[in-house]
Amino acid sequence: MTYHVLIVDDQKDVSRLLRSALETIEQGLSVSEAPSGEEAILEASRIKVDLLIADFRLPGITGVELMKKIRARNPEVKVILVTGVSEPKLLREVAGAGADAFFSKPVSIGDFLDTVERCLGLARTILHTPESDRAASAPEAEERKGLSSLLVGLRKDLNAQAVLLLNGMGHVEAEAGHLPDPSVAVSLISSLMGMFNAAQRVASLIDHAENHLHLFDSDNIDGIFIPIGPAHALLLMGKGLADAKTLASKMDLLFTARVEILHALQSIGVAVEEVVEPVKPQQHSAIDEPFTRPEDLPSEFMDIFSQIGKKTDDANAFWDSATEQGTTFAEPDKLTYEQASRLGLTPDSAQEK
Repeated sequence: MTYHVLIVDDQKDVSRLLRSALETIEQGLSVSEAPSGEEAILEASRIKVDLLIADFRLPGITGVELMKKIRARNPEVKVILVTGVSEPKLLREVAGAGADAFFSKPVSIGDFLDTVERCLGLARTILHTPESDRAASAPEAEERKGLSSLLVGLRKDLNAQAVLLLNGMGHVEAEAGHLPDPSVAVSLISSLMGMFNAAQRVASLIDHAENHLHLFDSDNIDGIFIPIGPAHALLLMGKGLADAKTLASKMDLLFTARVEILHALQSIGVAVEEVVEPVKPQQHSAIDEPFTRPEDLPSEFMDIFSQIGKKTDDANAFWDSATEQGTTFAEPDKLTYEQASRLGLTPDSAQEK
């Protein structure tokens, strides 16, 4: 069964981020977007919407009003409200509006996807520890706390604004600090993971290279993106991180921290020794195969190459000798200059006569 999800937000970046996040869980969702409540109502009249994800503040009607209008036609629709407001009164309004769930920006993508799967009754793909199970997993919680502490220390050492540890699905395993612009978090992470997967493939083709590094510098904020093993990556953002004058010392700190992070991941049972196999070529030309034995050489080269080991004092004398002895290059219906001279067919021989 295909579920239709309608995302309504006037900020295209936010809408696309949430859409990209939904596509990562590969649950076969049909996702559409609308920039306003009025256009969302038109979309909902055209197709049955199973899940409405709406920003609280929209041009025209609010997300709460949109929810009520769509539910009037389709009482079974599930609704998730997203809001960037911080005023207590408005937050209470959103919380009490009757939606199935609501999130404050920046949205925790892991919790968001988990909520979507719960609302639609989908197979659970997002790891989420229930409250009742947390006491039983205290040792693991301590290890994860240690992982977070590593990121906090790294952030302090590099004077970064944010340090995020991402897994291969783009989910945040641990973080320290906050991204400069949380509204583009999903789009940023989605783009980075696409680049990460491509870079890992390239690294596997270049003799299983272990390291690749991506730097982004701007006037206001810099970024560093570096793999942590084959299935994790570290994103750091802060002012001056990509400064060439201090980059070498930063790399030393990063490579040291990478080893510690890998150990921390292993301690909580995360596999970090997977290897991406390189793509094997389907076919190749015989010209790619090197000559490994003398008999592999074409026969016409053998007369010349057989003399390579012989001692000679003059390179020109060598080639003259090789030519005089004749090779299989000579064609039977043509004469050499020497043969023509003996037969009196050259200008010099004609003068002598």
